[in-house]
Amino acid sequence: METRPKASFSTIGCKLNQYETEGLKEHFRSEGFEVIPFGQEADVVVVNTCTVTAKGDRSSRQALRRAVKSSPGAIVAAVGCYAQISPQQLASIPGIDLVVGTSQREHLVELLRQRQENPSDQPLVCRGKFSGFQNFDITCFDRHTRAFVKVQEGCDNRCAYCIVPFARGPSRSRPLEDTLQQVDRLVNRGYKEIVLTGVCLGIYGWDLPSDDQRIDLRELVKRLEELKGLARYRLSSIEPSYISEELVDLLSSSPKFCHHLHIPLQSGDTQILERMGRSYSAEEYRDLLWMLKTQMPDLAIGADVIVGFPGETEDHFQNTYRLIQNLPLSYLHVFRFSPRKGTAAYQMEDRVDDYTKKLRSQRLRELDREKRRAFISSFLGRSLPVLFETSRDKQSGLLTGFTGNYIRVLAEGPDELMNRIVKVKLERIQGKKVSGKIECLGTVEAAP
Repeated sequence: METRPKASFSTIGCKLNQYETEGLKEHFRSEGFEVIPFGQEADVVVVNTCTVTAKGDRSSRQALRRAVKSSPGAIVAAVGCYAQISPQQLASIPGIDLVVGTSQREHLVELLRQRQENPSDQPLVCRGKFSGFQNFDITCFDRHTRAFVKVQEGCDNRCAYCIVPFARGPSRSRPLEDTLQQVDRLVNRGYKEIVLTGVCLGIYGWDLPSDDQRIDLRELVKRLEELKGLARYRLSSIEPSYISEELVDLLSSSPKFCHHLHIPLQSGDTQILERMGRSYSAEEYRDLLWMLKTQMPDLAIGADVIVGFPGETEDHFQNTYRLIQNLPLSYLHVFRFSPRKGTAAYQMEDRVDDYTKKLRSQRLRELDREKRRAFISSFLGRSLPVLFETSRDKQSGLLTGFTGNYIRVLAEGPDELMNRIVKVKLERIQGKKVSGKIECLGTVEAAP
């Protein structure tokens, strides 16, 4: 019996990277590979890299070195954003055979075979121009109960700190009917929840041709609502400038929309926002969040915040801290400013020292813990629909899953409840999780 070649994968960075890694796995399987866990000895090892911060760079290099060490003799490929922006840095790591940027990622298997046929001591570096929407038609997500669907790629904004437009190119949208067909296939395979994702999700459809009405995110959501069998859906990170009142009206009236939005803030000081190249003020962000919370009281809202952007004084930071303190935010993702070569901020003076950035990030992380606990506490004693995952919590052995508004819940119950949406009464906080008691074993279609 012929042994299939083995391939393993590691993902650094965002949910979009995770989605694309799943696409690569499926593509490799279709080409005859057996996909095995990262760290086991494989014939091919693929690391999907991130370069949004210096930490992403560092984690990517560490994963590549681990790949070389764990699979001596394997072909090791660095793909993704870091490979697009700084291919020669990755090519200089001993043991790297392929460096493939985001613009060429769908050709990875072809490039791999080219490398096998023409071995060399020098890595093969491939990156090129961006053209069209790149996508894998994924039908299965390893160990995931939720299915992700990439509907948008690239970004036309030029925020001063952000390398992403250079790593992923201009905005391109997935055709509407193609998107709906992908969701329908996933629903037919048993997925109860779909997550729409993209680099700049809010401008979905703006580049798509339309004979009648304009295609946009609101139209996509309206069409999702009509799909039979879809129990609930989420939106990944969406910029505040693209959240219209019409979109909010639609989401707030939906029985399928999960009441959870991640809306990047970056700074709570208008002067710093202008310096960052953001298109809204602190006051506009504040008004948007209170409008959302008024229409959807159960809504979980998360935000990204950057500390230590060039020119950020203590007063600027205090404005950010106070704004967040008074906003109906449920959690924060806190980042220290990391200069990216090629961005406008890379040339800016008035750099904030590392020690100050560390102190400011610590303060915001403490505020994050307070926000998380306060949000979760407000639901204790209530019964909410929970989609249980297909694996149990590693520490407790209990069933685990998320409410629609993104509270992770633990509950005692049989395996038969996995990949089902059931009512759970939330009883006790356990760190970032909540333990609860299952109240209703019937599938629940609606989800706040």
